[in-house]
Amino acid sequence: MAQETPERTLGVIAGAGDYPRMVMESARRAGVRVVCIALRGLAEKGLDSLADAYAEFRVGELEKGTRYAKAHGVTELMLCGQVKPSCIYTMWPDAAVRRLLAGLDRRNAHTMFGALCNYFAEQGITVLPSTTFMEDHLPAAGLLAGPEPSPQQQAEAADGMRLAREIARLDIGQSIVVQGGRVVCVEAFKGTNECIESSAAAGGDCPTTLCKVTKPGHDMRFDVPCIGAATIRRCVAAGVRQVVMEAGRTILFDREEVLRLCNESGISLRAVELPQGEPQPLRRVQDDAEHARLMAREVARLGIGRCAVVCDGVVIAVEDAEGPEKCIRRAGEYMGRLRLARMLNWLLRLFTGAAAAPPAPILLATAGGFSLPPAQLRAASKAGIRVVRENP
Repeated sequence: MAQETPERTLGVIAGAGDYPRMVMESARRAGVRVVCIALRGLAEKGLDSLADAYAEFRVGELEKGTRYAKAHGVTELMLCGQVKPSCIYTMWPDAAVRRLLAGLDRRNAHTMFGALCNYFAEQGITVLPSTTFMEDHLPAAGLLAGPEPSPQQQAEAADGMRLAREIARLDIGQSIVVQGGRVVCVEAFKGTNECIESSAAAGGDCPTTLCKVTKPGHDMRFDVPCIGAATIRRCVAAGVRQVVMEAGRTILFDREEVLRLCNESGISLRAVELPQGEPQPLRRVQDDAEHARLMAREVARLGIGRCAVVCDGVVIAVEDAEGPEKCIRRAGEYMGRLRLARMLNWLLRLFTGAAAAPPAPILLATAGGFSLPPAQLRAASKAGIRVVRENP
């Protein structure tokens, strides 16, 4: 008698957005059993109808989520959907998450999700590339929609993609907006949408280009770049006239709607091939002050700006063509919204007897001998940002 082949079971850790739903639908069409581990407050409604087993867990409940996955026969796992960056500061981590975070000198998608993948491997669970079952949503190189870009736009895109790759290598972000040879906004803590919206203030007659990339040696198990209809609508509102993504390594959601919007609004949508190569690890840093100084030196080397803001291992914002004022304002707005949540999180953990350090200070460093003038120093202080010297 022939032995029955065990049914393949896929675990999906579902964050925000359409991505988890698309993966689950594709997996079920492929005959795969799906176990959904939804992140409470992030995952969209209705995913339970697509899953053979479904449960919700708070961000930071790693041990409970892992036990649930193993109890339902999960041996392969995908990390799908957006997790708000603010969760770094507001989540209530269990013992497993605290151990993972304690071993990191920087806290960003690659360090944290990389440590998470290693944890699952130790539990006998393989984390699959985020593009699994999504191959039809990875555009090949070429013009996808909109008018053929002008020679000026092509040159700007080439330079923008080079700089975007450097920003990704530094673990600052995956997107930049360029205009007339200037970087008018760099994605950092708040993500691509805010980067696009912030670039709207640049104005001018030159066309504006959004560039979105992976880092060299990008681990495709997590943080894969995505573009969807919402992205294009923001580009239309911000005056972006060209969107350039990395071919074969960017997930395109809502393809038909994206193409329609680009064609109607005159946005050139392109996918381009980029060389991959091996990742170049950044120098380890001892603390946030050293991290901020390193980031300020790197963005100055690239000719983008002279300032960087860091908090608890995360790059919050860097200076662009609009100067230090915008960097200070962006960082202050981001962290100001989290100030109360960070403090309450710390106090609650102390109240329950959990080991907890007080909220980390927000630090700004400058490079190239540049010093903030008094007005900007006052703005930084008002925003709760501490300025550190380049050579203490």
